[in-house]
Formats: sequence, C-alpha cells, structure tokens
Amino acid sequence: MNGVSVWDHKPTADEMLDARLAGGWVPTPTSTREGDQILGHAACRVPTVR
Repeated sequence: MNGVSVWDHKPTADEMLDARLAGGWVPTPTSTREGDQILGHAACRVPTVR
C-alpha cells in the first residue's frame, strides 16, 4: 500500500494482506535453520515453503 489512504476505515491486517495478495504480491521466504519460511502475518495465508 502507498501512503495515500484507499480505505474508508482503518483496515485490519487481514484486509491489507488480502489486498496485497490480490494485487499479485508474493512474500519472499526467509532462510532459517529449519529451511526457507514465510514469516509474519503472511505466514497465515501462504503455504509453507519446503
């Protein structure tokens, strides 16, 4: 999202994530000791990378 507000209310984390995913955004996996993983709120919606 840009600095310009496009919401008529304060969006929830789920609403913002939905908007990003709908726009084609894809989270970048982070390399961890357990392998590549999606971190943060996006991990709730994106399948585990293995």
